[in-house]
This record gives sequence, structure tokens and C-alpha cells, in this order.
Amino acid sequence: MNYVNYEKAIMLLHGVKIVGWPLEAFVSPSDVTNVIDIRKLRDAWKSGACKWVRLTAAELNIHAASLEEREKNGEAVGKPRKKRSDAGVTRGKRKRDNKENAGPSAKRSKGSQRGAKKAVKAVKAAANGKSKQPTSSEFIDSSDEEDSNEGDDGEENSEDSE
Repeated sequence: MNYVNYEKAIMLLHGVKIVGWPLEAFVSPSDVTNVIDIRKLRDAWKSGACKWVRLTAAELNIHAASLEEREKNGEAVGKPRKKRSDAGVTRGKRKRDNKENAGPSAKRSKGSQRGAKKAVKAVKAAANGKSKQPTSSEFIDSSDEEDSNEGDDGEENSEDSE
């Protein structure tokens, strides 16, 4: 949860608030260093003394107006987001290879890189007309001739065996 920007990011955006917070400061539980305070917070949530409450439309409008008034007076409400390190630099489309299904190689494991390389080679070979087709015989020997020599009992006829 965004404890630093709670009033804007949680209350104003979602229309809910926490009632009955047992600690002096409204901070993330990971920032509380005292075991007694953590137990006090846990017990408040378990007992129901601390709970989420939905704001009415009127309460939400009053809260929004008070936030605007506090900002006009120069008070910092919440913590502003950090500015990007490349702010002000124009960024174009990400350059990609024309290879099919080839993404950034740093994110792929070695096994998937090998498979991708084989796939790229197969695509290139197919484009050049050099695709590997399975070879097959032009004529297939029929097994009918062998079957005609056999009798009903599966033994060969005496005419052919002599």
C-alpha cells in the first residue's frame, strides 16, 4: 500500500480510509521498529478497532477540497514521484530486428537462444527455397505380392517353396 501518498493514492482514488489507527504516525508497518507498536497495530486490526471505512460522496468531496486548499497554501501533500533520469530526451520506437520471434536476447536462456537460432535458420532457408524436405521413394513396393503366396494358415504355398 502507498502509505506515503495515502491521502491522494488511497483515500481520494479509492474512496476509503482507515479508522482507528493505533500509532501516532501513519507509516508502513515495515517502518515501525518497536515490537510493542507492531503488536498494538496487529491487535487493533484483529479486534476490529482499526478498519477500512468507505467514504460517502460528501466526505470524499470535503477531503478533495481540503487537499486542494493545503496544496494552495504550499503544504506538500504526499511525496512527489521521482523525475526520470532521461526526462526531456525524445524517445522513438524501439528498434528491433526483422527476425521473426526474435526478442531481446538478454532475457532468453541459452536453450531458448539455440531454438530461436534454428527457427531463424529454417525461416531463412524456406525463404530462399532451400528448405529441407523429407525424402521419399518414388515407387513404393506393394506387400500384396508377398501376401498372395501365403496360405490360409499363414504358411507359404507349396508351389512357390519348391
